[in-house]
Amino acid sequence: MDKMEYNSIQDFRTNYTHVYHSSVVPMLEKLEKERKFLKLVSLLSWILVFVIIGIYYFTLGIKSEDGFWFGVVLIIFCPGTCFHYVRRAAKNFESKIKTKIMPEIMKAFGNFNWTQASVIDIDTIKATRLNDQFETKDDDDNFYGTYKDLSIKINEAKITYGSRGDYDKARTEYIFKGVFVEIDVKKPFKGHTIIRKRRQINSHSYEEVKLEDPEFSRKYYVDSNDQVEARYVLTTSFMERFKNIKNAFRASQMEASLKDNKIIIAISTNRDLFKLGDINKPVNDTKQFTDLLNEFVSILAIVDELKLNQNIGL
Repeated sequence: MDKMEYNSIQDFRTNYTHVYHSSVVPMLEKLEKERKFLKLVSLLSWILVFVIIGIYYFTLGIKSEDGFWFGVVLIIFCPGTCFHYVRRAAKNFESKIKTKIMPEIMKAFGNFNWTQASVIDIDTIKATRLNDQFETKDDDDNFYGTYKDLSIKINEAKITYGSRGDYDKARTEYIFKGVFVEIDVKKPFKGHTIIRKRRQINSHSYEEVKLEDPEFSRKYYVDSNDQVEARYVLTTSFMERFKNIKNAFRASQMEASLKDNKIIIAISTNRDLFKLGDINKPVNDTKQFTDLLNEFVSILAIVDELKLNQNIGL
C-alpha cells in the first residue's frame, strides 16, 4: 500500500510526535546499551594506549637513543590507530542507528523515504553551473518524496576538488558542505537562471540580470540566458523569501539554479545535518530527534516560502 502524502508542515510535526513515541522510543533502550558498551570500549582503548606508552618510557625507552626514537614512533602510531578505530566504531554505530530508526521516522513524513544512496548525481550538480570546480561528491543522508504534488530530492553532501598547494603538491579541498534540494516545479523554465553569492570576482555563465531589489543584488549575482524570464521569475517577493530561507537555515551561503522544470538549491551549512547516534550522547536524547525534525521540515518549507506549488509563475 502506498504511503500517504501530507500537505502541511503541521501534519509532519503531529505525525512525528506520534511515530517517535509509538515506534522509535521502544527501539532505543537496546541501542542505548550498545552505545554505552562502545563508549566504554573506546575509553578503555585510549587508557590502554597511554598505559603502553607510559610503561615503555619509564622502563625501556630511556635506556638508549634507539629506544627513544622507537618511543616517538610509538607515540605517533598508537594514538593514530586508536583514533581511527574509535572514529570508525562511532561511524558504524551511527550508520546502524540510522538504518534501524530512519525507516520508522519516515513514516511521519508521508511518502518520503530515506536512503544512503545518492538521489542527485554529480552530473546534475555540474549542470547547474553553480561552481565550475565541482569534481567529486561524498554523500551522506538522502531523502526523496513528494510534498504538495511536487517531487523533492534532498541530498546531504560534500563537494571537493583537487588543487596544487605549496611545492606543487596535490591536495583535496572542500568547496561545499550542506544540502542540495531539487524541486520539480509545475512550470518548466525556458532558459537557465543562476543565483550565486556575490563575490569580488563573480563567475558567470550568461549575461548578468539587473534586478529591482538593491539589497538582493548586493548579496547575489544573477545571470541568465533568458533575461525576460529571469525578471519574471525573480519578483521582489521571491527575492525577499529567498533571503528569508538563508536566514532561517543560518546558512553560510545559499545559491540556486532554475533550469528545465527544476529548481536546485545549494544550502551551505558547514555542519552535519540529520545527525543521529552520536556515541557520546544518549541514544534517547530527544534534542537530536527534534533537530532532525526541524531540519527536515525547514527544507520542505522552501516550497511554501517560495510558493513553488503555484502554477501561475513564481
